[in-house]
Amino acid sequence: MHNIQQIRKSLLWGIPLSALVGAGCLWLGFEAVIRTIQQIAAGAAGVRIAPAAQLAPFVVVLCILGIVVGVMRAIPLSDRLIRRTERAFNIALAASAIALLLVPVTSIAQRFYMPSIGYTQCHALQGQPTLWFTDWVRDPAWCVKGKTLDWVNEQARAPASSATP
Repeated sequence: MHNIQQIRKSLLWGIPLSALVGAGCLWLGFEAVIRTIQQIAAGAAGVRIAPAAQLAPFVVVLCILGIVVGVMRAIPLSDRLIRRTERAFNIALAASAIALLLVPVTSIAQRFYMPSIGYTQCHALQGQPTLWFTDWVRDPAWCVKGKTLDWVNEQARAPASSATP
């Protein structure tokens, strides 16, 4: 059914590549999703939201399952066991496709939700405007052209008398 020698050759570069992509997405998922949620929950002065980062956890799962299916095909194991793992891979792929379709919904939802919790959209901070990130600040006075998100958070920590742009 499958050429085992070709699968083994593909795994020589496929496993390290999948592991590297999976690790990168794991890091991205933590930095761009988990940390942003933590900052919003803590009431940070400024946050940067990356709606497409919601795909990172799905890519991690796909990389792991891809490695597992490849190794199972290279050994080879029973077709029944491989089919179950491939079914899990297909379910994860469908879930990631749904998450991809929800990226625009996430972008629109943040434009309604963030102002309701006290944030103002800011396009003037360094690195804006881009299609991939949206900056939000608690105080519109901190939306200063050319300044960074770190600067905004420093201004929030500074005493009120010295918090000038």
